[in-house]
Amino acid sequence: MMFPPEDLKAMYSKVTTDDLEARLAELRDKISHLRSRGLSWAYDSREIRIAEHNEDLVFAELRRREEEDTQSSKK
Repeated sequence: MMFPPEDLKAMYSKVTTDDLEARLAELRDKISHLRSRGLSWAYDSREIRIAEHNEDLVFAELRRREEEDTQSSKK
């Protein structure tokens, strides 16, 4: 799922990179826990779909910040 960089930047403008990394770890733990309860149940669960969506958002913002930092350092 692709998210426009401007939207991600606006959504997470007041969140530090460390907080995003911690949130990503929490979401991955939650997804892992839900999947361990049974793969077919987990994929049908609304809870896991929400967690996976949030994981995508956080990961995309971290990647956007990394790319922005890389471009800034090249200048």
